[in-house]
Amino acid sequence: MNEGFIALHVGAGHHSMEKKHAYKTLCKKSCQKVTIMLKDGCSAVEAVSAAVVSLENSLLTNAGRGSNLSLSRKVECDASIMDGRTLNFGAVGALSDYMNPVLVAKELLLHQNNENLSLHRISPCVLVGEGASQWARSRGLKSIKSDLLVSENALHTYNKYKRKVEEAENDPRKFLQREPANNETLHSEAKEMEKNPCISSEAWFPGDESLKLDTVGAVGMDCCGNVASAVSSGGIVLKHPGRLGQAALYGCGSWAQNSLSSTEPAVAVTTSGNGEHLIKTMFARTCAETLISNTDGVTGLHYVFHTKFLESPFLIHTSEKLAGVLAMKFDPVSNSVEVLWAHNTATMVLGYMSTHVTKAVTMFSTLPSSVDPGHKPLIQGSLLKLHNKIT
Repeated sequence: MNEGFIALHVGAGHHSMEKKHAYKTLCKKSCQKVTIMLKDGCSAVEAVSAAVVSLENSLLTNAGRGSNLSLSRKVECDASIMDGRTLNFGAVGALSDYMNPVLVAKELLLHQNNENLSLHRISPCVLVGEGASQWARSRGLKSIKSDLLVSENALHTYNKYKRKVEEAENDPRKFLQREPANNETLHSEAKEMEKNPCISSEAWFPGDESLKLDTVGAVGMDCCGNVASAVSSGGIVLKHPGRLGQAALYGCGSWAQNSLSSTEPAVAVTTSGNGEHLIKTMFARTCAETLISNTDGVTGLHYVFHTKFLESPFLIHTSEKLAGVLAMKFDPVSNSVEVLWAHNTATMVLGYMSTHVTKAVTMFSTLPSSVDPGHKPLIQGSLLKLHNKIT
């Protein structure tokens, strides 16, 4: 039997050191569950969706139940999945009544393969809000009351920062991260926060982990050499209702493509971090394209993180640029998988495992204390030689 592989993460952000063991245990158990499925012959799409479901079901993550609440006190989830074999993509955004939004995204992806609509209509690949909910119900997916997605911790966080937003409207000066150069700058920044408080929430409350947790995701390869990627997120706390992050958008949160020849690698990528930054740089697709063209994965990821993200002209007016990426690159020539991760957030937690081993590798990756988040990234990787040749 050929060898399968799964890698997953629970966000690039600011994770509690007190919960370090819990995060790593979640990653380990999720990897073990999925490798059993891969040994039984499941597809890459099934593998990454099962991995993300496992992460959505945990209250440790900002995905599914327990996600951050929007300004209107609702959970609004984004998720997407991409199949490297067909190159089809499915995504949902601002979904409020499904425990596992990634399963709705997967259903959208799968129906692109075998559904012919009347009058030459095209099957959707991205649906949002109530339209996404209605479509999912029509496909037999069971919805739940939106209030059931609200956890006690998410509600506490919402109430805490809603009060701070209200205080900021009365006295914005004390919530600024830095002292403005003059009163004119102060007035401008205060007005901007009042117009859209969710944009600046991380800048107002630096160091607060409850604002920093972000997207979960997975990349994987099945025993036939097909790759896939999936991502799911509850978004930032106090976001504007209807806001879409990178997890819902093509080329931004997930990317996967099989080898196109006997010598070209297959790649799968999932991203985390500030959604607006990842959208403007189409970071998932940009990372994938760079990894395909570079022989060494770490070198390629270093190049794309610096040149295409930190130095991107699309982020030229952004001072703190936050991102994380988890990627896998399968080389058919050397019959090896290179798993790669990079982040310039304080932390990133991940795990990976192949079907040939019995124990998952888990990482609580921490940015060096000498490096401020939002700037220079930490980039690491591991090369795994497969024991069975994929044909």
